[in-house]
Amino acid sequence: MNIQCFIVIIGVSRVLSQNEDCTTNTSRCDYKLSIKQLSHTLATKLTEYTVKELGSEYTSHLEVRTAYKLNYDTTDALLSNIVEKLNYKLSSAVNILLDMKESLDLNNTLTFTHPCPFNSIRKSVFVKPSYVSKDPQINMLERFKDLKIKRQYFLAHIDYGTDKDCTNIPHSNLRYLYHKVIHGSPKLVVFIIDNNMRMESLQHAINIAKETVYALQSIDMIALKITNMTSFIKFEDICSNDDVSNIGNATESNKLLFREYLSTIDFSSTSLPPQIIGRELKTLLNGTHLPENKLLIFLTDTKVMDNDIWLKIFPHSTNENVKFAIGLLYENYIDKNCSLGILHFDKWHNHSNNHSVMKMHINDSGVIGQVASAFISLLPNKYEQQLKVELPIWEATERDFIVSMVIPTSSGILGLDLYWSDLAEDIIYFKGNIQRRAFVMDFSGKILMHTYFPRPEAISEKIKFTTLDKIETSPFIENVMQEMLLNSSGNMTVIKNNTTSKITYSWKWVRQLYIACIVFEESNSTIFNMSNTFLSRTNKEILFHRIDLFPPRTGRICRHFKQISTIEQGTVYLSPSSFQSPFTYLYDMSDGQEAITYMQNYLAYLRSVAHGLLSNPGLKSEIQHDVGFLNSILSFYKRQHLHGSLSKYVVRRYAVTDSGVLVMFPGTVLEYDYEPVRRPWYTHAIENPGKIILTSPNLDVGGAGYIVTISFSIKSPSYPAMVVAMDVTMGFLYKILIDSSPLCSMSYNKCFIMNNRGYLVSHPGLMDPNSSGPIEQQHITHKESMIAIDMLNHKGFVTKRLCNNFYDKTIQRYYDFNTSLSSVLSNVVSTDHCVHYYITAIPGTNAFIGLINASCSVGAFCPCSMVDRLCLNCNRMEQTECECPCECSSEQFECPNSNASNFIQNVPLCGITPESNNHKSHYFHNVAENLKSCFDFQCEAYLTHSACLGVLGCEWCQIDADGRSPLTTPFCTSQSTCFNGVLGAVTPYGEGTFGHINKDAFASYSAIGPIAGFIVTVSLIIAVATYCYKQNTSTASCHNLYVDGPAETWHDADVQMGNLQSDDMHDASGQDKLLPALEIEAPISPYRVITGYRRPHTAGGSDQGYSTMTPHEDSEATGFSVNDPTVLSDDTKSDVSFPPPARVKPRLMQTDLTMTVLPCGKNSVIAPVTVHRNMEAS
Repeated sequence: MNIQCFIVIIGVSRVLSQNEDCTTNTSRCDYKLSIKQLSHTLATKLTEYTVKELGSEYTSHLEVRTAYKLNYDTTDALLSNIVEKLNYKLSSAVNILLDMKESLDLNNTLTFTHPCPFNSIRKSVFVKPSYVSKDPQINMLERFKDLKIKRQYFLAHIDYGTDKDCTNIPHSNLRYLYHKVIHGSPKLVVFIIDNNMRMESLQHAINIAKETVYALQSIDMIALKITNMTSFIKFEDICSNDDVSNIGNATESNKLLFREYLSTIDFSSTSLPPQIIGRELKTLLNGTHLPENKLLIFLTDTKVMDNDIWLKIFPHSTNENVKFAIGLLYENYIDKNCSLGILHFDKWHNHSNNHSVMKMHINDSGVIGQVASAFISLLPNKYEQQLKVELPIWEATERDFIVSMVIPTSSGILGLDLYWSDLAEDIIYFKGNIQRRAFVMDFSGKILMHTYFPRPEAISEKIKFTTLDKIETSPFIENVMQEMLLNSSGNMTVIKNNTTSKITYSWKWVRQLYIACIVFEESNSTIFNMSNTFLSRTNKEILFHRIDLFPPRTGRICRHFKQISTIEQGTVYLSPSSFQSPFTYLYDMSDGQEAITYMQNYLAYLRSVAHGLLSNPGLKSEIQHDVGFLNSILSFYKRQHLHGSLSKYVVRRYAVTDSGVLVMFPGTVLEYDYEPVRRPWYTHAIENPGKIILTSPNLDVGGAGYIVTISFSIKSPSYPAMVVAMDVTMGFLYKILIDSSPLCSMSYNKCFIMNNRGYLVSHPGLMDPNSSGPIEQQHITHKESMIAIDMLNHKGFVTKRLCNNFYDKTIQRYYDFNTSLSSVLSNVVSTDHCVHYYITAIPGTNAFIGLINASCSVGAFCPCSMVDRLCLNCNRMEQTECECPCECSSEQFECPNSNASNFIQNVPLCGITPESNNHKSHYFHNVAENLKSCFDFQCEAYLTHSACLGVLGCEWCQIDADGRSPLTTPFCTSQSTCFNGVLGAVTPYGEGTFGHINKDAFASYSAIGPIAGFIVTVSLIIAVATYCYKQNTSTASCHNLYVDGPAETWHDADVQMGNLQSDDMHDASGQDKLLPALEIEAPISPYRVITGYRRPHTAGGSDQGYSTMTPHEDSEATGFSVNDPTVLSDDTKSDVSFPPPARVKPRLMQTDLTMTVLPCGKNSVIAPVTVHRNMEAS
């Protein structure tokens, strides 16, 4: 094909239609034919990779030998098992509560909580006295070891549920629980805050109001009036016409607004007349749809006692359910303390001081909470003395929901706090898909756990519980729910709307507290049939992933980028879903040194040759077989990784079964709570069987930079269902494009790959060092807005869709591109613009290949929110209007006057939300820093951009250290030296020194280096000279000096003394006490990847700042400073990469940890400096 004809397209001014018949020899036809050929070339290569690199056909060569058969449970058997386990745990908790009730003399018991402070999950019951004792926290007996309890408590009425002996933990959740049980009826609480008083008193009033609001439920209502303002504070009210109201429900968002409003209140020397405030309060109380119980709280100081008119601020009311109270703040100027007295008025006209409820000193947060409870306790109480289980409450410190089981008594509330992740673990880890799901709901119809919910330990936001009819939106769901509430067990099959598919609901009650249900949809297509035939045990040695604890018998441990690895053998990892009790496994693995014993038991069981020789330590029945099956593929992975044609570009290879067993090469230590079956590369492969899946670039938590995952699902009647995958560098895919078609490297041309949701997998803008925009989760509507606008005019190619993400009550908008496209599409709109594109599907994949020819710059954009994911217009969605993927709240459809019920019914569920970058990391494994690298990448050996592109650990360095000037001689060097092509750029891993290239070479490459070095040197000499002069005239000891420089400047192992073990080197002088604490995690840890990283701003870069994130996926939305403590503690992670282990102390590798001995004298100086090591390739 003549290459010259391709250039003719630059002068084309008329855009032909998409249905052009390419029978004539035109440049547009040449482009279409070239793109079509490129798509087939890419399809061939990707298919070859899945076969030769991932072993998608490797299993077909294995001999199938039936060891024995496993019978998989039916839906009824699964449901019975779920109910039985949940029932046992609840029954155990009930028995504990009843024992406590019988053992304690509750009439004489003040509020107590145990343990205090809370340290960790306990294996046994905390409080179970063997006899009646004045101290209920002694004489404890162990019972029900299978039950994990957070704490036990008694919340007494006499002290308003406040434990005065346990002041070092917040009691907000317990106080919320206390009033939810005792004062559970809806109520309106109106706060009137007098800001014409001393700032100390005003701050106390604000704190009391905050604590009172926190103790309210979402069904309660709040209002706030400041005495110098002419109106009430506005709260969110999505059901009102203006979306705001003077009165708002005490939801989380309104509580946050309340706190924000209070934080802005300042002292005012004037106030509105009490009569005006009284009239405003009267108008407020005369509103409609208000709760029957009302409480008005006036927080002021003692001046109201001198001016009787202030005591008449409350409106006239004869309603016994309306309570009035004044919180009087008494300032003691002599002792500089503050007291508060509560005046309660039964009759609006009775303002005697004899109606004082309480008066106490406000000296700590516990007293403020007690005061808040005293206010709410003025309302009438209504409760029954019978067992109750409250809705799960999110506790951020636990990263879990807490379920409170309580028994109200005449003197208080007796209760246990249980972990919802423990009770509902069989629902959380249920093997669900779009046709099969499970959930647990209470008898009010609220869904408390669902297969589609994210795992509690993997989320950063609260789950918003909703009712069954908002999830299962078919018209027949009311009948199904009625049957569930009437019958303790049953099955009901219904026909899905406008289809022949059947939906079967199977349910059972759990102690008349919960209803467990499994939903199964029958359809013509099935996903992965479970097999009863398995391979017999392999003779190959199994290497557990914790190679730091159980190293290979032969071979060495090394560092693969920033992870502890081995290249002698692949490793086996068992995820939480591999265990019969995932919560117990997670607990065991977080139990310090005891975790080693558990892992030894798991490993011994997996290695046992004869089935049944060793007892099962808690694994699911199929795990041993899956491990044996996957372990056999590791030798193939090792051969390909070390000697294959892609060995320079593949970061790691791995395979995982649907039971959660994962094998990987190179063998790598993983985080114990990593869940591969929840990752996008796995879920997308399962949802698209037979297709090669390409994920969009993500920052590799293992230190390899930005990577793309290629995955493929395998199903067979003789083998377990599995997904094989590999991580490749982002540059590798772009290298394939350039090598496969000369068009992609020509001027004015851009080739890109995007997936079926429109997210870019490969694009020159992601590789351009002059671009300052983000890299992760970049959508076609962001990078190529004009192309996206035109694409929407192709009928049958792209569809804008909606789905219901019910756990956060949002409606998601996303794009769905037709991967069955066989033709090449181009511009629809015929115009004279100079930008032309051509796009077609890559056969057998979820991706598309596109080419853009632009001879000029044309401005276009798709509307996107720059601060969040909210759609700019939630009232309409047009198929041909371009907008970034976004979301709208679905809470408006729950309003009483909402007429959008039919709309919600037609919106399908979003399905299981894949876990992505916000997966937490517990522990920084510094052992890897002292290990030798597994591979020597020798980046300097690649002399051209094409040769360097995509090579592991290497970067083609093009831009000087100032971020603007091009280097006179570009070169290939290590990624940490020249991240994204900018010399010395700060990487997302916190690196930014020139620590891996030759100093002389760097001087010849950069004009900035010598100048900057000269300035720094002169400045340092002057500073040191000045300091030495001062020290000469001072008698201060050098032991008073300590390093106070930014952590990111300490890269040399001999300088980072704060990271060394104190046992290995003790400083007798005590100077080590001035260094960072040894238990503090490294500020910039490669395992706590900062996904908020942006590439350094360059002259040619711009960033529109559009939010193109998919729901709950991290994107590089903001820049960061490595000195910012809020960034340094970020818990986010890469999507497809593997985190390090947690908590279990590793065996220290033999390495040189000697420390330089510094002389101590008056002329000695310890200066915080950046140490540059020999600049050579790593």
